[in-house]
Amino acid sequence: MTPTTRETAVQRRASTAADTLFTRHGVTPVTMDDIAAEAGLALDELTAAYPSKRALVVAVLQRWHGAWRRALDGIARASEDPRDEVLGVFGYLEQCFADEGWRGCAFINGHAELGRIDPAIAELAQAHFADVEAHLTQLCARAGVPSHVAQALSLLVEGARVGSAVQRSAQPARAARLGAAMLLSVYDAHPTS
Repeated sequence: MTPTTRETAVQRRASTAADTLFTRHGVTPVTMDDIAAEAGLALDELTAAYPSKRALVVAVLQRWHGAWRRALDGIARASEDPRDEVLGVFGYLEQCFADEGWRGCAFINGHAELGRIDPAIAELAQAHFADVEAHLTQLCARAGVPSHVAQALSLLVEGARVGSAVQRSAQPARAARLGAAMLLSVYDAHPTS
């Protein structure tokens, strides 16, 4: 899902501008002229870097997926216990949700706005969600927790993303983290007697 080549400086300016505008207004009302103006580029420079708004949507989603994967890698480096790593995912979400610019998950927003009319956007969102669940499944396996628990954890992640956008609050991440901790405690590898 992540791009195989790095963005050029112009592509980065364009995709950053597109991300800002898509987050603020949604994809549909934003024009290529709007993106060029936000990026400080001439329209022909923008279209040479990204020939269509759809190409920019794909670039933005790939960028968000890459940021997600880098965050998961950072959580893994900071966690010795896979259970802590699971809970760290929700800590990362809380940080995202607390950012003043947070307007919801790019994949959920993109799928809601474009997924029914653009199968490629729907596939990118589905691939992202599948990657989240696959990562949680690996963590569950390492923690000795049944793999089906990863489906519930994945729903907690997605529910927190939606709840935070609607509520404009980081509280859904904290509630989801508590739910995840409760789920993991059912399968405690070191029960006290």
